[in-house]
Amino acid sequence: MKHLTLLLITVSLLTACGSVDTPTPADENLVGGDRDAHGCIFSAGYQWCEPKQKCLRMWEEPCFASAFEAIAWELAQRHGDTQEQISLTMEQQTENHARASVRFGPEGSPGGMILAVQDNGIWRIVYEGNGSVDCPGLRAEAFPAEMLVGFCD
Repeated sequence: MKHLTLLLITVSLLTACGSVDTPTPADENLVGGDRDAHGCIFSAGYQWCEPKQKCLRMWEEPCFASAFEAIAWELAQRHGDTQEQISLTMEQQTENHARASVRFGPEGSPGGMILAVQDNGIWRIVYEGNGSVDCPGLRAEAFPAEMLVGFCD
């Protein structure tokens, strides 16, 4: 009986020692373990929306109400202006592409052209200005040919 009791105690102790939780590589790749600097969980579809100051799933709640609003906000951020100081005129727009002219300041102030694309609900400016144009790069963004008239014709 003593040997049986001793055997049971030994097995219990060995079992208890073997149950220590140690992180495994699989634990490190759990969904939600990929938070960005703002705490947004990319694997769950969340991205940071600066103007709204929160994480959003862009297909549920857009960061901006329109391409116009998104492009104006981006220009203001790039140039340290307010959106009221920027005169933006949308010339052409499709679901995922936009062409606009922009002027900074009052009538007669310098300005240029804008080309923007929408990726996963986020508009980004791919060309701004009046200078040289990367036509192969713009074509790679699948702009409609009519939007590139005056740029790459």
